[in-house]
Amino acid sequence: MKKQIDREKIRLLNKKLKKQKYISLLLALFTFGVNIFAWFAFSANAGLGIDATVAAWDVEFKDNGEISRNMFIEVAKMKPGMSDFIRTIEVNNKSDVVAKFSYEFVSMSLLGHVINISSIDDMNEYLSSFYPFSVHFTPSSDEIAANGSITFDVRVTWPFEDVDGTTTYYKQNDVYDYNDTFLYYTKTGERYDLFNVASSSVYNSNKSSLYLEKDDADTYFGMACHHYEEESGQPCLTMNLRLLVEQKIDA
Repeated sequence: MKKQIDREKIRLLNKKLKKQKYISLLLALFTFGVNIFAWFAFSANAGLGIDATVAAWDVEFKDNGEISRNMFIEVAKMKPGMSDFIRTIEVNNKSDVVAKFSYEFVSMSLLGHVINISSIDDMNEYLSSFYPFSVHFTPSSDEIAANGSITFDVRVTWPFEDVDGTTTYYKQNDVYDYNDTFLYYTKTGERYDLFNVASSSVYNSNKSSLYLEKDDADTYFGMACHHYEEESGQPCLTMNLRLLVEQKIDA
């Protein structure tokens, strides 16, 4: 009887020891897991802390003394030989790291026609190919020193004559309408040849391959801008640009 009681005590003791080992193992695993989680959480928080405090980040865009990130440009009374239109934005980098400057087009409208800017890779090339006026977008630098500044200029020019004495031709697009007093051309290689456009239907059927000489393009847009502004009360050309500044990360 005594031996049976002793065996029962030993069995209960072994069971208790196994339970304690199991609980200890769970506690060890839980502690290990908590430590892993705490390490990852600390690393993530530390990383966020580093990103946030690596530099004081403060950029200011000044447009005629007003602070703005968007640049809305209206050009009215456009005509051949007009004085250059100039708009300047001052970009101040008040942070302690070097920054990169860039810009992107948000929208553009000419004679009330909204230009599909998403389909245009090079805005400067697009403008110079279709219109007798030029629009230049010129940052004084694409890099801004820490606690430094740059300027960003938008300049619209419309010379009365071709500067180098050669004839410039402008491709037709949806902004143009047919005018029976103009001469139209097609282009083969670098040569421009007269094309007989006897009616608006012929013009519309061939518009994408037709060109105007600068004199006629000047006349068309000079008159069109004047009439559009008189009738609508809106400027001939509007552009909306978004100015972008980001911290420069050296490779």
